[in-house]
Amino acid sequence: MPANSLSIATGIPLLLCSVFALAIAIERICFILTRKGLSKQQKQVVLSALKQHQTNDALAVLDDSPTSYQPVIEEMMSHRDNSKAVRDEAIQIMLVRYANQLQRRMSGLITIASLAPMLGLLGTIIGLMRSFRDIGISQGPVEPSVVADGLWQALTTTAAGMLIAVFCVFLHALINSRIRHHLADAKDLLNLFSHSLELQNASGSAASAG
Repeated sequence: MPANSLSIATGIPLLLCSVFALAIAIERICFILTRKGLSKQQKQVVLSALKQHQTNDALAVLDDSPTSYQPVIEEMMSHRDNSKAVRDEAIQIMLVRYANQLQRRMSGLITIASLAPMLGLLGTIIGLMRSFRDIGISQGPVEPSVVADGLWQALTTTAAGMLIAVFCVFLHALINSRIRHHLADAKDLLNLFSHSLELQNASGSAASAG
């Protein structure tokens, strides 16, 4: 196989990895950045209303500026008259579905991060093979230029594979951090809602019994 063909054969997989990694990263970043939560001011208003067990006032704030986990809140409110165990189970099911939406395609970044260094190592081995082949077919004294091309390919593919892996691991950690923060806010808010509903139901039952 000609030298140029070898270079192309080792470079194309790394190029494809970089393209796929960039496409996944752009799609996930755009998707995550569009997931809306409550602003600090809105969260303070909601928390204040929930502490006073004014669930309807808290819901009014969410209706004015709906969050991306609004379907979870609607599912919770559909179980407002059920027991806390049933309501919390419904919340958990919806949160798992929402988390799966947020984490979709994230495994692709880790797969590319694992695959790219191995492809780089494969390019390194092929580059060294080229260097030794050039040494073997050389008729006179071995000049540095005879092996330089193969060594350049070996080092370049290794560096490219490592750069792609670092890029994927960094973005995966960054996006996952954003997802965890977003889900933590959602869980905290939903737990407060559920607790407020439970207190309302308990006080309603006590009033009826009285």
